[in-house]
Amino acid sequence: MGSIPAETIPPKAPYKNWPNDAAFDSPTTSPTPTDLRIIGTFPRCVSGTLYRTGPAHYKVQTPNGTYARHHWFDGFTQIHRFEISHVADSDRTNPSPQTRVTYTSRSQCDELLEEARRGRNLDTYVTFGQKRDPCMSYFGKVKCLFKPADPGHDRPKMQTVGVTVRPGIPGYGEDVVVALTDNDLAQHLDRETLEPVGVTRQSGLHPDLKGPLSSAHAAYDPETGDLYNFNLDFGRNATYRIFSTSATTGKTSILATITGPGIKPAYIHSFFLSGDFIVLCVWPLYFQGHGAAILWERNVIDAVKFNRDAKCQWFVVDRRANGRGLVASFESESFFAFHSVNAFQEESSDTAEGQVVDVICDVVKYEDDHVMRNLYYENVLSTGSGAAPHEGARPTIVRYKLGGIPKTGPKKKGVSPVEVVRTIEQAVELPTINPRFATMRQRYVYGIVDRGYSSFVDGLGKTDLETGEIKYWGMEPKPHTPGEAVFVPDADAEDESEDAGYLLSVVLDGEKGTSYLVCLDARTMTEVARAECDHAISFGLHGVHLGEKL
Repeated sequence: MGSIPAETIPPKAPYKNWPNDAAFDSPTTSPTPTDLRIIGTFPRCVSGTLYRTGPAHYKVQTPNGTYARHHWFDGFTQIHRFEISHVADSDRTNPSPQTRVTYTSRSQCDELLEEARRGRNLDTYVTFGQKRDPCMSYFGKVKCLFKPADPGHDRPKMQTVGVTVRPGIPGYGEDVVVALTDNDLAQHLDRETLEPVGVTRQSGLHPDLKGPLSSAHAAYDPETGDLYNFNLDFGRNATYRIFSTSATTGKTSILATITGPGIKPAYIHSFFLSGDFIVLCVWPLYFQGHGAAILWERNVIDAVKFNRDAKCQWFVVDRRANGRGLVASFESESFFAFHSVNAFQEESSDTAEGQVVDVICDVVKYEDDHVMRNLYYENVLSTGSGAAPHEGARPTIVRYKLGGIPKTGPKKKGVSPVEVVRTIEQAVELPTINPRFATMRQRYVYGIVDRGYSSFVDGLGKTDLETGEIKYWGMEPKPHTPGEAVFVPDADAEDESEDAGYLLSVVLDGEKGTSYLVCLDARTMTEVARAECDHAISFGLHGVHLGEKL
């Protein structure tokens, strides 16, 4: 089903004259550092390394024609590294320091690509959304279901693990870069060459973490660096194990086990971390057949179904006090989300039994899972057959309050309703905040925006959660498509304002077919510098910036 005929197709004009195809199909790599042309001045505080990862391309030539991946999340992964450096200046008064930006990138799945080039059917592997042959017989599906695990499944270069990336994740080793996705598998990369060097599973952190799914967005304590995540195991009742891994010792502890009647397996991409708690929201995008559907369908999208009539279940786990585990449960109306924004606590009251707090959770919310099903290449490519307005897939930012959570003392009994504090209609996706405000009350959220000018996204925005206003980079839209914005705080700022810092984003110039790294002033959303590449860089999913001191 993945192969398409090698025939001549007349070129199609880009949707709304906003070309973006070049960054969806960009297999070009730069294995050695390449200097980029700099325009403007990069601030000193952004000196360091920006890592990015995500699908780079989706087509491979085979003996039978062209093999194509269908869903953007299934594209062949590539990792990118931008090194930003300034000439040493001990008195930090040089008004025009020399700046250098180098770019390195590498394919992460060379063996998988080679199998495709040889004509092997990759659609037998479990994917996120690969469309299967509708003519496959019942017995063909049964054969796939009972096919033994491929012996190369855990080979590093057979993987497309490319949702989040971070060097030195606790429990995985300080000397490697680690890529994660929405399962229990982690891909280890060499820090210098970016070459895949290993694959591990969460059971290596703790033997009880034996389930196949997890969150690509692990959370990290902003002070200690400790890792937090969950592991989802299938069965008659789903089992969510919330765990932490110490950045100091590398030891993993199970903080809570959530299971029992009424607990169902859901596709959950992220969760919330506040000062004292982990909040897991199980929205009703459920895996069918107690999870067995993913083996039958061989992909996530066809194995899940959104239940509008079900409630979202919110579970609050104490991450500080050893042994308290699950301390409160809540419910709300159904919704779906990819990304949490932040969570913070507010003092509520002191009782005779202990201190009580409210936990505030900000999330980018959708009414259902339509957005996930809209991310097929045919829909997001500017020349795709399904390029169309994105009605039904636009997000809002919602602030929820989980009230009366016992910080100390007995656990909260029963299931309480969640309160909607605020809804912001002009929402961003791939949200980011000033990392100094993680687990604290924050006002600003940055991210990509969809104003309807393209088949994908069309800008970067700064959303003010107090006023509901949004400020865009570039008020006059032009076909420059950005990726996720990564916030870098300004260590030299005279004040400690929340928006004192800069945003880094990789942008495709659709008219030229080349990409550049842009640096924006986070206060004004104006450009201060860019570093230009001579080819297109693929649209990444997520990234991280590490300053020179790290």
